[in-house]
Amino acid sequence: MPLVLFTGYPCSGKTTLAKHLVQLLQSKIDATPSLSKYSIVYHSDETLGIKHSDYITSQDERKLRSEIISAVKRDLSRNKIVIVDSLNYIKGFRYQLHCEVKNLSTTFCVIQTLCPPETIFEWNNTSNVNPWEPELLNQLIQRYEEPNSNNRWDSPLFAILTPQDNITECIDDLYKVVFQTSKSAKNSGHNDPLNKGLQKPNSATVLKPASQSNFIQVLDVETTKIIKVIMNHIKSLTSIGGVSNGTRVIVSEGVTDINDDGCFFVDLPIGNVVTLAQLQRLKRQFINFNRLRDIDQDRIGALFADYLNKNLN
Repeated sequence: MPLVLFTGYPCSGKTTLAKHLVQLLQSKIDATPSLSKYSIVYHSDETLGIKHSDYITSQDERKLRSEIISAVKRDLSRNKIVIVDSLNYIKGFRYQLHCEVKNLSTTFCVIQTLCPPETIFEWNNTSNVNPWEPELLNQLIQRYEEPNSNNRWDSPLFAILTPQDNITECIDDLYKVVFQTSKSAKNSGHNDPLNKGLQKPNSATVLKPASQSNFIQVLDVETTKIIKVIMNHIKSLTSIGGVSNGTRVIVSEGVTDINDDGCFFVDLPIGNVVTLAQLQRLKRQFINFNRLRDIDQDRIGALFADYLNKNLN
């Protein structure tokens, strides 16, 4: 069943809406015998043990995103509606969750909570039992990457102005997405944008057997480039008496702005010195995992950097 993904600023009313949606969906299931096979799984930062402090550093934030992805992979199925109540403010992360949905040939929607920053700070101070630190709250507002309904991983998108609207105003359309009840629109000739049925995996989300005869060579070349950048960084710090561990190395070619979508990096672990032998071993593992898959050359570097971050830390 679908993944319902909430996104929005901290303290913008996501949890209130998400819990209300759980109640409405459960009432719909209880009142409709044909929907009795469905169940609802609700995940939030609180249920997953994610703390506000986990959003401070990129390393900790990467771990919390792994927690969310693991929960979605574990629970998402044809008979379960998975609701994820978290910030989900990075568009690349929303895309990653969208790919998990596509792999299971089910549906997906995004609910965005819209709320003026001044109202957020007011709610954080007056009605939040676990308030955010003002500085971190402001940083997360600045980091937020707005969903765009033109992107397939942000669609269908339901935007709700939380200070004045509630989820009941769009619940009928949400029912169509979740329970796929708009199929009759096909027969009427009405082009319902929600009537997508089961989403089929495509080349962007499902890896296929490699079609390039030199694909292994391409993998080797692209991963070697990244290892060379990391080792040069370590050598440069060592030569001046610096410590290489715990530093961030930007490994994307020609892109150094950390806020650029094309920028990717490797965080060297704190307390451990990364060696060439260690990197070569991880490179061999990465190539073995992907040798039978078809990955665009421009994606190899980002995927290898992500693989290193997961295995070095």
